[in-house]
This record gives sequence, C-alpha cells and structure tokens, in this order.
Amino acid sequence: MFDVYDTMTIALLPAVRHRRIIELLAEREYVTVAEARAATGASLATTHRDLAVLAAAGALVRVRGGAARSAAAHGEARLLAACLARVRRALDRHDLSAVENGLHQALDACNRLRRSA
Repeated sequence: MFDVYDTMTIALLPAVRHRRIIELLAEREYVTVAEARAATGASLATTHRDLAVLAAAGALVRVRGGAARSAAAHGEARLLAACLARVRRALDRHDLSAVENGLHQALDACNRLRRSA
C-alpha cells in the first residue's frame, strides 16, 4: 500500500535534507554519501549537491565518499561545553555576575554553532 508520508515517496525541502545530514554528522564524525542519501531519500545527484552546498556554507567538510564534521563547528561545541561548565561552577559559588557572563558567552557560542549548521 502507498504511504504518502514515506520519505522515499515524497520530495523533501532542501532545508529538511540539510538538517538531516547535519543531524547524522552530529551523531558521528563521518557520513557516507549512501548514508546521507538513505537519510534524506534524495537521488545521488541531489545528495552530492546538498553536500556541496553544506560544504560551501562551512557546515561540513567534503571527503572522498562522503563528508566529515566541520572543524569549526567541533571547536564551537567544545567552547560551548566549557562555558556551561564555568556557569555551573559559578552557580555552585553563588557568583551571579560570573553566571551571567558565562551564559552570555554560551549564547554567543550557540549562535555561532547555529550559523555554521
């Protein structure tokens, strides 16, 4: 029976396909073209175009046979984790000005991560 909600039978918007590819890379450091194609239900040519667009935006790095996480995004994620650890320590000390400062830094790191994705 035909299922209209099956991702293989309906075309996904480019933004949805891009988000799914980025989500795959969030789970692991490397994704093959076949894995990206399976996750999006797109044709091989469309998958290659999507990977090229994401690479041009800096969201990932193209490698032979697939894509890898962007080094910049990985660095931003580490910076975000460090900011949140500082916020937790400041909360333990009841240092509200340090909490506020750390939260602003964490928010900036989140915004940079969002722009790179």
